[in-house]
Amino acid sequence: MLWARQFGRTEDYMAALSRRHFEAGLDVEACAAMLSSDRLVRDVWRPYGTTIHDKGIHSIPLFIFNSQLTDGGPFRSGSPEEEHGSGNKERFLEIFERLLAGVERAKSKV
Repeated sequence: MLWARQFGRTEDYMAALSRRHFEAGLDVEACAAMLSSDRLVRDVWRPYGTTIHDKGIHSIPLFIFNSQLTDGGPFRSGSPEEEHGSGNKERFLEIFERLLAGVERAKSKV
C-alpha cells in the first residue's frame, strides 16, 4: 500500500486487492464472520508483543534518529540516537545537533 501511495494509486491498489478474494475462491461471508470475531487476535498480537520485547521498545512513540554514520535502530545494528516517549523540541534539537556534529567531525578527518 505504501508503494502504491507513492504514485497516488492507493485506492486502486486496495480495490484490486479486495477483489482478489474472488479469484482465490474464498467465501466472502466466512471472511466477514472471521473479521468480526476475535479468532485471530492472539495470532496478530503475539509477534507484535515479541518484537517490542525483543527489540527493547518500551514506550510509544519511539523515535530513532540516524545520520550517515549511525544507521541503527531496533531492527538494525548501528548506534542511533533514540528518544522514548513524546519528547520535546529541546531534546530533539539536542539530538539533531549531536548527530550533525558527528557528521561534521567525520568530514573534517577526510
